[in-house]
Amino acid sequence: MHRPYPVVPSTALAVLATVAALAIAYLVAPLAVIVVWPVIMFLPGWALLTVLRPPIAATGLIGLAIVISVVASTHLAWWLGLAMGGYSRLTVFGVTAILLCPVLVWIARHPTVPAAAILRAVRRARSDPVPWAIAAGSGLFVGLILSVGLWRSTPTGVVAGGWNWSDLGVHLSIVQSLNAGNFPPEVPYFAGVPLTYHWFSDFHAAIIASSAEIFGVQAMVAQSAVLAAALSLLVHGLARQLLRGPQARRAAAIATALVIFGGGLGWMRLVGDLALDRGDLVSLVTNYSYDNQWYDTLGQVNWPHFNIPSVMGTGLLAHRATAAGLPIFVGGILLLVAGLPPRWRRSAGLRDRWPLILLAGGLGALLAPFHFFYFPAFLAVAAIYVLTSGRMADRATVRNALLFLTPYLLAVPFALAAMQQSQGSGALKLVAGWETAPFEDGAAAVAFFYATNLGVPFLLALIALLAPATRWRWFLAGWVAVLFIAPNIVQVSVVAFDMNKLFQTMWIAVAILAAWLVRRWPTPAIAAVLILSVPSPLLVAAWTATSDDQVLSASDLTAAQWVAQHTPQRSVFITDGWLNSLVDAAGRLRVSTYGPYVANLGYSPDERDRQVRAIYCEGSTDVAVSTMQDLDAQYVLDGARPAECDVPTAFGSDERFVEVYSGPGPKIWQLRGAVPE
Repeated sequence: MHRPYPVVPSTALAVLATVAALAIAYLVAPLAVIVVWPVIMFLPGWALLTVLRPPIAATGLIGLAIVISVVASTHLAWWLGLAMGGYSRLTVFGVTAILLCPVLVWIARHPTVPAAAILRAVRRARSDPVPWAIAAGSGLFVGLILSVGLWRSTPTGVVAGGWNWSDLGVHLSIVQSLNAGNFPPEVPYFAGVPLTYHWFSDFHAAIIASSAEIFGVQAMVAQSAVLAAALSLLVHGLARQLLRGPQARRAAAIATALVIFGGGLGWMRLVGDLALDRGDLVSLVTNYSYDNQWYDTLGQVNWPHFNIPSVMGTGLLAHRATAAGLPIFVGGILLLVAGLPPRWRRSAGLRDRWPLILLAGGLGALLAPFHFFYFPAFLAVAAIYVLTSGRMADRATVRNALLFLTPYLLAVPFALAAMQQSQGSGALKLVAGWETAPFEDGAAAVAFFYATNLGVPFLLALIALLAPATRWRWFLAGWVAVLFIAPNIVQVSVVAFDMNKLFQTMWIAVAILAAWLVRRWPTPAIAAVLILSVPSPLLVAAWTATSDDQVLSASDLTAAQWVAQHTPQRSVFITDGWLNSLVDAAGRLRVSTYGPYVANLGYSPDERDRQVRAIYCEGSTDVAVSTMQDLDAQYVLDGARPAECDVPTAFGSDERFVEVYSGPGPKIWQLRGAVPE
């Protein structure tokens, strides 16, 4: 008689499966796409929500699964990196193991639960496919635009479309330098000072890139597509949570479309330019934004002004902090609404769900390093919800407040550093009107500015607020009012224009209100609303995909590859201070960039600019050596030099400078004996 084979516990099998899958993906990097990426962008959040089973629409649940996983994996990588004394690819796989192992153990012990959850989601998708189609379309659209417009190779080098021409260097330098040892990060384009910035979206992109050993741009494109889909799902989920009754499903779909693809009336400038024969359609769309356009086709600042970008125009296609911060913001509000029912529903027997309140506070707290602007905005909107739902003062108030606010202890290091930096730089100040709006032209001009920049959805939202039957009228009114007023009374960054990000958060409530108002309108009337609202975001997307401002030349690319392969990690370069540099793509650090970008972090660029000019343009290698030592810099990029460089320094005349790269493109000099710390 044979002895029975020992039964391996399901828990042990799950752990073994986790270890085996991660080991294989670590050795075969492309497999990380199917092993690691689902974990850091979906699986843990989905498992948690499947256990909690919150009363949220399936769209909202999937969107929440994405943002919870993104937030958890990024913060876990941060703390694990600090604990291990550095961040590396091994850190990424450690994070994945920590998140994946309990999920697989849970699945092994309760195999029917996740299977049932998947079947429920499929049934719901079949019963209402429209929001899923909008979400899929949103992700694919953003992914497609960025895949052709964020980093496009040409025979002469690399071009980036739209606002990414100016923003790419900031984000790419963070992603690439993190994966080259810049942890805890210094400002990669202002080396020597800590990175106090909402940089966690770039950190998550670095995690994605590191896991599969791919270039940072590819990770940024994939991440942006997923987050755009998540935003679409979350807006729909929130609208379904707030809106009830006939046509609520239709209203939620309209709101989703308006958030992702809606905008103001900037497209009117295109109509005017065509009427004035200032160019053909293709050339105008390729060269001008028509959504947040500062100058007309003659290079002048003229009426009408269109300076408030749409969610698509800046939030999803250029400003990476918003691409992550906005869905996290909406996800936190959705959890709060689902977990803390209003007084009248609680009186009817609906109970508070403390895990959802705790999770809502957690998302709001951990939002801080993803988006500093949205961190206080989330608290403001959450407070408005508690007040308007009648839950500000009842027997459960203290308990719920503790549940919601306790996670904010995790935000203290990030929020405190940002606040100190903003106060110290003088960026935090009260203002009498948003600087970008034309207040000098009078009240009528300001009203016209906001009406045309925010467009048809905003006007419809204002009308909806006048209707007593509007669902959650006071909550949504408070949401709109606070985030509209805030940019007009306070400024928290050196660049006043950056306050426009709060209008994009306001846009969520605007879209829900507008959608509720038009939900019963005939289809042609709703189509007219969309036709008037979507051209500007679509035009800026076309501009992003087709404009061809050069980021790096072909010779710069060759030099960047050399730098990445032949210089130590954390090496510091002297560059000419332009906003794009081959050093960014190589993942190394540089001492200066475009001045306003430095000032926006709370640092003064003036002294650093003087030092860079002294190195390049005082004609003294002694001064160059001394200044580089002061800056802890090891290399000089000798191509373009600062403007009006009358006495160029001849680095080759001093044996203390060793020519380590002679082209094509710029020369690179190393300060003899200098090594990064």
